[in-house]
Amino acid sequence: MIKCSHVANLLPHAPPMILLDDIIAHEENFVHTRVRIREGLPFFKNGGVPSYIALEYMAQTIGVWKGFLSQEHNQKPQIGFLIGSRQLILNTPFFKEGAILDVYGEPKYNDGEMASFECWVESQGQRFAQATLNVFQPKGEKSI
Repeated sequence: MIKCSHVANLLPHAPPMILLDDIIAHEENFVHTRVRIREGLPFFKNGGVPSYIALEYMAQTIGVWKGFLSQEHNQKPQIGFLIGSRQLILNTPFFKEGAILDVYGEPKYNDGEMASFECWVESQGQRFAQATLNVFQPKGEKSI
């Protein structure tokens, strides 16, 4: 398992906005990350995190996938943009403290700049969120 410090090496984000804890798996057409809901996380309030934050968990999971590609080409992670989502489904209003969220992404289209990913969030085998995310990473864009 790759720990959080490696997550930081794969995203152009800086703490505290690195929301993922672990990278569980990465393959050419699949990525799996994990988040533990706990006090002290950004967006944690009243015993948990609102489920709409799953959109950012999924977006950062895509960023991890892209970060591995950048690393393979000896490049630093570059900023990417979430253009939008389709068919966002949230099956809970809130992720409670103590929940362990498994976040998955599968690229469905990628031309090098524009990409589309099927993403979902599960906890203990139950799906709590899913969406198709469309992202854009312009060539030559620098990380900030």
